[in-house]
Amino acid sequence: MKILFKHDNTENQETKTRLEIELILCCSRTQVDTSTVERIKALVQQDLNWTYIIPTAVFHKVMPLLYQNLSTICPEQVPKPALAQLKDYFQTNLKRNLWLTGELIKLLNLLESQEIYVIPIKGAILAVSAYGNITLRQFNDIDILVRQQDALRARDILVSQGYESSYNFTRKQEVRRLKSPYCKDNNYHHRDTGVNIDFHWQLLQRYLSFPLEHEGLWKRQKSISLAGKKTLNLSPEDNLLFLCIHGSRDRWNRLQLIVDIATLIRISKDIDWGLVIEQARILGCMRRLLLGTFLANNLLETELPEEILQRIQIEPEIESLAIEVCERLFSQSDEIPKLFDKSFFDIRIRERLKDKVQYSIYQSILVFARSNGLFPAWI
Repeated sequence: MKILFKHDNTENQETKTRLEIELILCCSRTQVDTSTVERIKALVQQDLNWTYIIPTAVFHKVMPLLYQNLSTICPEQVPKPALAQLKDYFQTNLKRNLWLTGELIKLLNLLESQEIYVIPIKGAILAVSAYGNITLRQFNDIDILVRQQDALRARDILVSQGYESSYNFTRKQEVRRLKSPYCKDNNYHHRDTGVNIDFHWQLLQRYLSFPLEHEGLWKRQKSISLAGKKTLNLSPEDNLLFLCIHGSRDRWNRLQLIVDIATLIRISKDIDWGLVIEQARILGCMRRLLLGTFLANNLLETELPEEILQRIQIEPEIESLAIEVCERLFSQSDEIPKLFDKSFFDIRIRERLKDKVQYSIYQSILVFARSNGLFPAWI
């Protein structure tokens, strides 16, 4: 079922960008089959609005894939100014990716010298492990996960190297964050280099009913090579669950969130779907898993196992949630989502009543704090 263009815009508005969006979707893949290659060639021969295509691809963080596929499949068909602009974006992204990867490796070496072991998440590690090429994914910061018992020492090392709390939290406040069920990470900014680090000790807040057994996660990790350095990486099963929950938290507001899932599934031929499904059931995130995989299947033609497809069919909320995501994905609206709309989506994406209640309580606390000019460190 194709749901991308099922929305309330007028027919003229829909037709105006339908082909441009289809081209972006066709090119947002690390591997393109024969039929998609032919479709890309046919689309590029249309009178396309490249001043829409290029910034949209950059916004959705799929610009490297767009350039890679167009420059490989049909460079002579793309208007020269558009291809040149994409090439400039691609080279700029490449330089930034290599620089951030170098900074990440320095950080890993530093922490390992103090016997603090790190699992990088998203960013460079996902570019290498899933996309197969550091150049093909856009990322702007560094995300790392440490064991909670190592978090305070790791924090002190970061500070000693010139990193500062992005929210100006004191060390005492950051200690409180480590103990809070509402917190999973701290954000740091290097005062000289400008590097931003999302420093995680949990993948998601404990109050969100994501009581992931972290020692199991560390046991399941897989080692890979990142720019010649042996580096820890989440297992495909843990990574898939994390990406589906992370995407749902952000309400799938960037196409890259869906591409990440599609690319990970494609490359992970031996993924243990039984483990993924069981973990999702235990953690109460089955609906988020099904929505993420359905979007990858629907928009990017990602093959899914029959058991996942059957579960999608019988889950009543998945189709309506997916339609809502797709309506908003390319809406071209700069409007910040209303708190009610965001909260309603976040509640619908949870299948367990206790999780809905816990989320509602947290949102009430957050609204009260913000309405009174508060931003306590523990949230």
